Amino acid sequence: MSKSRLMRRKLAVVAAIGVVLAGSAAPVSASAIADGPTGPLAGEMRRLLKLQPGGVQVSDNALVWEATGTVVVWPSPGERVAPKGLGSNVRRDAARRMGVEPLTENSIQDVYGCPSGITVKDYYCFYTDINFGGRRLQFTGATGSGYASSWGFDNQTSSWVNTDSDVTIHAYDATTGTGWLWDEPENARVSYVGDTKNDRMSWWTT
Repeated sequence: MSKSRLMRRKLAVVAAIGVVLAGSAAPVSASAIADGPTGPLAGEMRRLLKLQPGGVQVSDNALVWEATGTVVVWPSPGERVAPKGLGSNVRRDAARRMGVEPLTENSIQDVYGCPSGITVKDYYCFYTDINFGGRRLQFTGATGSGYASSWGFDNQTSSWVNTDSDVTIHAYDATTGTGWLWDEPENARVSYVGDTKNDRMSWWTT
């Protein structure tokens, strides 16, 4: 084999290796890493993500929306109350990216699972069952208003906690803003909204 042919073959091999290495170094998309939520509550999570895209699974129990800091935590199967923090099997890398890693610590202060601004950011929380049971939907002051239907709990709120030190929430039973139900002053909680107001909230504002 001539020297020129040998050199051309070596160059072709080097080029081929370069293509392979470039392909292996390409970033992997999130969809390539996971097709969606996993774990025992994956079905419920998928249904919520259809209503409210953009959430990221951070544990077997919780989804987080980075833009607003909203967290939704489900009770584990067979349990009545959502776990404190983020629940079980925390995806720590995802929690860190979403800015909720502090919620994985056992030392966080909370009021019936609703994180307190003593150790983490302030939240106001809605619960889909009395005595702070069922799903816990945690919102920060970045969410100044919202429709419960957009988060999958229209006409399902039975109790609430507000640990936010400078926000008052106003709850309504109609999307037009009429039909006032209750106010949630700062640093307050109610274990049951009452028979005439239970499972009626459809909209809120701060």
